[in-house]
Amino acid sequence: MKAQPTSVIATEWAMIIAIVAFSAGAGLSWLILHEQHARTAQPPTYLTQAPSGPIGGISDPLPPDVSQMSPSESAVTLGNWNYDRKAWQKAIEDYQRAISLGMDNADVRTDLGNALRFSGEPQKALEQYQAARRQNPRHENSLCNMATLYSQVLKDPGNAVVAWKEYLRLFPSGEKASAAKEFLAAESLKEP
Repeated sequence: MKAQPTSVIATEWAMIIAIVAFSAGAGLSWLILHEQHARTAQPPTYLTQAPSGPIGGISDPLPPDVSQMSPSESAVTLGNWNYDRKAWQKAIEDYQRAISLGMDNADVRTDLGNALRFSGEPQKALEQYQAARRQNPRHENSLCNMATLYSQVLKDPGNAVVAWKEYLRLFPSGEKASAAKEFLAAESLKEP
């Protein structure tokens, strides 16, 4: 075996020492920077506070704080929050929980009906609108929603006409009075 010149060995050792020193320096730099970042980093604001502007058209991406509400009020509040996000199944569960906890009124029944309607359960929606009407025969939204359900989803113009006529009788200046009149006028043209 032939011995290598001392200068070659010294050069190889110098390269090895340079590589080790570079690696150690890089590792130490990373460690120092990582520790500094960990000490100064804050959690993202979406985890700690509501944003100042809307996100996707909805200004409150976090559920509302319901910790100080009664169980039935918190169920309605969360139902409304899920409803606004079109999380129909979750809204249905929340409204049903509210009803089972004693918050059974025409507003909750109507919102439950709407969530059922938009989740593809029109017959169950109709049952909720009817329950709302039994609780409060002058509940405008349940009657309006029932009329539109009959006309648009169930394709039942006969019951839609009855519901819209009742709507105009009770709410001649109601928010949907013009829609009711238009529907009734169009249906009257269809009669032989």
